[in-house]
Amino acid sequence: MGRKKTAYELSRSQVSTPHDVVSLFWEITHTYRPQLSRVFDLGAGDGRFALGGRYETYEGIEIDPGQKPSDKLPSNAVIRYGCAFKHAGTGFDACIGNPPYVRHHDLEHSWRDRIAARIAKETGVSLNRKCNLFVYFIFLALLKSAEGGIVSTVVPYEWVSRPSAEPLRRFIKQNGWHVDTYKFTESIFDNVLTTASISVIDKACDDGEWSFFKLRRDGNISPSLHATGSRYHVLTYENRGALWAKRGMSPGTQKIFTLTEGERVHAGLSRKDVLPCVTSLREVPRNVTRLSKAVFRKHFIDAGAKCWLIKSYSGRFSSRLHVYLDSVPERSRGTSTCMSQNPWYKYPLFNAPRLLVSTGFTKFGPKVLLNSIEAHAVGSVCGVYTDQRRSLTRVRDFLVKTNFEAQVVPHAKLLKKIEIRQLNAVLNEFIRAECGDG
Repeated sequence: MGRKKTAYELSRSQVSTPHDVVSLFWEITHTYRPQLSRVFDLGAGDGRFALGGRYETYEGIEIDPGQKPSDKLPSNAVIRYGCAFKHAGTGFDACIGNPPYVRHHDLEHSWRDRIAARIAKETGVSLNRKCNLFVYFIFLALLKSAEGGIVSTVVPYEWVSRPSAEPLRRFIKQNGWHVDTYKFTESIFDNVLTTASISVIDKACDDGEWSFFKLRRDGNISPSLHATGSRYHVLTYENRGALWAKRGMSPGTQKIFTLTEGERVHAGLSRKDVLPCVTSLREVPRNVTRLSKAVFRKHFIDAGAKCWLIKSYSGRFSSRLHVYLDSVPERSRGTSTCMSQNPWYKYPLFNAPRLLVSTGFTKFGPKVLLNSIEAHAVGSVCGVYTDQRRSLTRVRDFLVKTNFEAQVVPHAKLLKKIEIRQLNAVLNEFIRAECGDG
């Protein structure tokens, strides 16, 4: 249970790029190189990136042998089957394509470590093991492209700011290469939340500049001052101070460890078997400032939200809870978190935070609630803590008046996310302002 996916299974995570986006990709890429010689496609799929480009030869690599090439594949294009990281060719005029997006959790650790070690040996860069698969592919493209070549890929826009991709950005900056990133203003992939971009790294240009653009699907391009798409820089990432944020608990899987009121009753558990918790603030109105008993009942218990965290963190609990845990199918315990706990249900319990903050939001900033009932933060809801006596109301007011939307890179078209260390930066700003240093 819980095994990592094979390379073949990971190949299924690659989503085919719509043909109109491929055409737009070539239109943008050819503004940098009107004519290309040798082109290498890092995740060829059916070879659709072989269509529409001006090049002498196209070579694609595809890991899935069941992915059949397009009938329209031109005569100067070839697709080979195998792992891109085992491909021997280098010196390509351009490395292109839509590399697979796979979260780091799903990468086989031995494969990940082996490729990271290879990249470190060839670049001198130590990768963050929490980066997603497409970051490895961008490194590969930089290694396989010629000294004055170009890397042009359809990748998640998040790479321009996420800490996990910082080693890649640092490597590019050390070499002084020019980067232009075109962020799509609308979703281009069905059922994929991540904001997509066409990112171009020009190794022939050594000005070291990064430029950002908004790209509509009809081809309209408009410049952005910063990666955020606003007049603000991306929020910095800072360590904890006198006030600090901590990510929500991950007890194993919310399906097992968090219950609605109906699920609690159905499982035969009493209120003594559970703790109040918050897994989402989505349905809480913005004018609500405090999580009181009345608010918890109305917007969580009566609303059927996941609001009870089972007390399996302790070695001593009721026979009722024993019966519930014994009823959980073994296949449902196969998460990496459950398998790392002994026994599988004994998770570490965090202290209840003073403030509850939703890490995801759609407009302006996240919802923030004063935590009057000592509910535990779980999943996408994080907590704010402090060891000092201070007005938490003022902290909350500061957070809800901060324009987070203008200072973060969008996760998806409407969804924005605040990282824990970015929230720490805002909390540190509050402390500086409170002390008169801001």
